[in-house]
Amino acid sequence: MSKKCLGCGNLLDDNYDKDLCERCFRLKYYGEYQVTNKSNIDYFKILDSISENDLVLYITSIFNINLEYLKKFKNVIIVITKKDILPKSIKDLKIINYIKKHYGEYDIEVISSVKNYNLDNLMDKIKKYNKNKVYLVGNTNSGKSTLLNKMIINYSDNNPSITTSIYPSTTLDVINVNIDNITFIDTPGIIDEGSIINYIDNNTLKVITPKKEIKPRTYQIKGKGSLIIENMIRLDYEVEIGSMTIYISNDVNIVRVGFNNNKLHELGKREFNLEKRKDIVITDLCFIKLIGLVKVQIYANSNIKIYERDNLI
Repeated sequence: MSKKCLGCGNLLDDNYDKDLCERCFRLKYYGEYQVTNKSNIDYFKILDSISENDLVLYITSIFNINLEYLKKFKNVIIVITKKDILPKSIKDLKIINYIKKHYGEYDIEVISSVKNYNLDNLMDKIKKYNKNKVYLVGNTNSGKSTLLNKMIINYSDNNPSITTSIYPSTTLDVINVNIDNITFIDTPGIIDEGSIINYIDNNTLKVITPKKEIKPRTYQIKGKGSLIIENMIRLDYEVEIGSMTIYISNDVNIVRVGFNNNKLHELGKREFNLEKRKDIVITDLCFIKLIGLVKVQIYANSNIKIYERDNLI
């Protein structure tokens, strides 16, 4: 059997004498990230190999709930990660009810790998399925590898070795880990071409990635106004009266500018006429909770996916 990198799952040369490939070694010890050219075609081959007898942990971040391929699998637990970055006042049940309303009656667990939150509950659910193979699937940066490393720590005698980072496509091929007689299989993340992380530099990525519990920023809004988010997103609003709460990394800079100021107007424009309780999601940057009948124009790189949904919280 060909030797694989313990960090990312990539094949290693038979004469290579280290457990980590050069890319993972540089990332782990020096924080140096190399872009890869993996595509979703590679990933879908892995998805298609998952059988009806296997269990899938479909992992999605609280910031960007994306369950596009949920129907491909028979046995699924939806795992909502990164609960630690939301205010403690937001209850799990509200998130679970939202998922069930929009996606159906699945087993769901809201977790934080960083805080070890609800991982025992998740492991109990996994064991109830009595499956030999458990696949971790989801978008890049959804928290798959971080979760598996924490499960290795909690439920085995092994040391965690899977490479994790804030950068996209850190895992490049499947990685098999045995925990309590169950084979857990970490997979490369689905590449979301609409994610903002594809269109920013590494320094900006560090700024927009939440590192701790975020402090929502609430604005009472009336008439016309404009916000500039980290000098890359412009949001214009028009409302009789309402409120806007932005759930975003504490390090991101948001400033108000005059409505007639033309800054960032050269970027692609999206328009939304929102009902009373809607969110706007800027993929992998933030979600914005709006209350009131609001007309919104957002200026951003035209490749970034921006959409509306019912209020999550």
